[in-house]
Amino acid sequence: MWFAIQAAHLYRVIWFYSADFPQAGSSNAAYAVIANLATTVAGALSIGLIVMDWETGLLPNAFTLFGVFAGLLFLCAQAIFLGPGEGQILLTRNSPKLTSVGATTDPGNIFMTGPEALILGRIAAVVGAVVILLVVRRLYRLVRHREGMGLGDVKFLAMITAFLGCWPAMLSLFFGIVGASLFGLFGLARGRLDRSSRLPFGSFLGIGALLTAQVGDRILEAYFRLLR
Repeated sequence: MWFAIQAAHLYRVIWFYSADFPQAGSSNAAYAVIANLATTVAGALSIGLIVMDWETGLLPNAFTLFGVFAGLLFLCAQAIFLGPGEGQILLTRNSPKLTSVGATTDPGNIFMTGPEALILGRIAAVVGAVVILLVVRRLYRLVRHREGMGLGDVKFLAMITAFLGCWPAMLSLFFGIVGASLFGLFGLARGRLDRSSRLPFGSFLGIGALLTAQVGDRILEAYFRLLR
């Protein structure tokens, strides 16, 4: 536990000195500060969970479920500081028309305000992440006839999604799967693991979340650019 506390403190220092203010997505400095504070808290919780899962194989609800609540609470605080019209979702049938003074008319009807879109979208992402892992967990059990993933891993991904959002959480999951796979293959090659060995997947998932918090935006931006 002492190691987890010290590692969390180190991560907090590194994050605050490496973060860019203000963040992309909002011109409001308060929004950016809250976003960076939320990521720092997520990093501290993730480090504690990484260490606990590696040493004990457990991901306590006191960390994961509290993390889900804290992530959504930070998101609500961010929503307060969204700029006017920022993040809102519009429904429009016609293209906006320019007036003589350059203003637009017929902008469409507001389907969701910025805060509604931010909060409801994140809640939907959390639910979606949970459903994905529950389906994977069920399919693995049907195929292998044994448990391959604990519910703690599901709650951990829900926490990551609550803090970082949908696509960063999926990138964290990808990093976690790759890391666990490489570790498992290395262990098999060295004879330290066998096919029945259980890996602390939560530790790799947490490492994936830390990587995503630092470089995920650039990776996702480059990936989506390739799809255009």
